[in-house]
Amino acid sequence: MGAKSYFLVDNKIQPMDEEFTEEVSNVETIANQVLEGVSILIIDDNPINLIVAEKTLRKFGAKSIKALSAKEGVQKYMASNPRLILMDLHMPGIDGFQATALVRETEKFKAAPVPILAYTTYGYDEVKAKIEEHNLDGYIGKPFTQGQVFETIMSVLSIKSDSKQA
Repeated sequence: MGAKSYFLVDNKIQPMDEEFTEEVSNVETIANQVLEGVSILIIDDNPINLIVAEKTLRKFGAKSIKALSAKEGVQKYMASNPRLILMDLHMPGIDGFQATALVRETEKFKAAPVPILAYTTYGYDEVKAKIEEHNLDGYIGKPFTQGQVFETIMSVLSIKSDSKQA
């Protein structure tokens, strides 16, 4: 510690207020914990996308369950209790829409539905009709920002950012 930070205001360098620094730190801590204990199943055939999504979710405290195919995703859904599923739409063999239908047909899902979000490189306008037709609960476009992921997940799970629910 003991180091001072500076910022530019009206073209003059000013020392950063310790109270401000502490407040920013508190906000970061809340963001890091808001999804603590929340398991999210990520189904994507691209291992790099799985890693990026996992790291993003970890920043908010979420636990990731990863699947490299729709078939593996359905199996992992049955073997775990995710609060949310991020479903890639474009996968070989069984695509994300078909995988969504398979998940929704299970007795487990019928007894306790979880939100399923389209998680895709397709532009929203390209897949909007199919997302609605398959009753997906939302859309996250790739590439994404951490803010987009956070806001969409918080909205779908109805979690307030100033409280911790799991």
